[in-house]
Amino acid sequence: MGNTVYGPYTPGASPWTGTTGINTTRLNNFETQASVALHGINADLSGPFVLSGITCTKDGTTANQLDIASGTAYVTLSDGTTGKIAVSADNTHTTTTPSTTYYLFLKNDGTWQWGTTSTGPTNSLPICQATTDGSGNISTVTDVRSAAGSPGVPYIVSKSLLNVVSATTDQLLATVVAAAPGMYQFNLYFTYRNATPAKVTAFARWKDKSLATTGVGYFTLAGPSGNAGQVLNGSQATTTGNNQACACYPIIAYAETGDNLNVHFQDPSGTPNDVVSVVIQRIG
Repeated sequence: MGNTVYGPYTPGASPWTGTTGINTTRLNNFETQASVALHGINADLSGPFVLSGITCTKDGTTANQLDIASGTAYVTLSDGTTGKIAVSADNTHTTTTPSTTYYLFLKNDGTWQWGTTSTGPTNSLPICQATTDGSGNISTVTDVRSAAGSPGVPYIVSKSLLNVVSATTDQLLATVVAAAPGMYQFNLYFTYRNATPAKVTAFARWKDKSLATTGVGYFTLAGPSGNAGQVLNGSQATTTGNNQACACYPIIAYAETGDNLNVHFQDPSGTPNDVVSVVIQRIG
């Protein structure tokens, strides 16, 4: 099934003409108002951006096949207005060239540009990049939807929810390569369950552009009460009590395209059975 483009709006469509009880003058006024709205504030508030879905993965059976999930995107149409594209799931894109990078763009007519050209057509949205191995099969897929624009709200670039942590070693719970320069926000929430409470270590890691060094920010508890304000660096004054819901203040940092963004968590002793959720967002 192909993708469906909604818009641009065309005044004077035949179903309106001659409608009983509504005269042509009033219908034309309605159409004028719709046209003004569509060509005016709509484009400032609604795109272009990927609203949901359209995630890309390597097929589990065919090594050179890219699988694209269904989703929704808003694009700038040929007349400058904003249109919606309902994207259908797709598994028709394949790779052949060894040791190279393929680029996927969603064009504003609802079709795809797929190949080794790194620049997409005017008003297209970047979706993903696929790197091939020496046999021309897909080795890695990089999500670049965050470079497609923003609807004015934080865009999730990595999400790892309800991870059960039972090991006492350092756990890398979320990692992503920044697809666009900007401000990124790291979010952490966990349920602490350890009968012999230990001092948790939880931090975000990124590369600082100005210093050209790796930055580390330790999360700070926003709750539970009594432990609010505690920095989770492993040397805090007290332990987190057993069976506690622990919300943390977010960490915000600037990152460049290609920088690695990570979140780590460690409950270093006892018998942990923690449930940890992480979200990394691009916020501007």
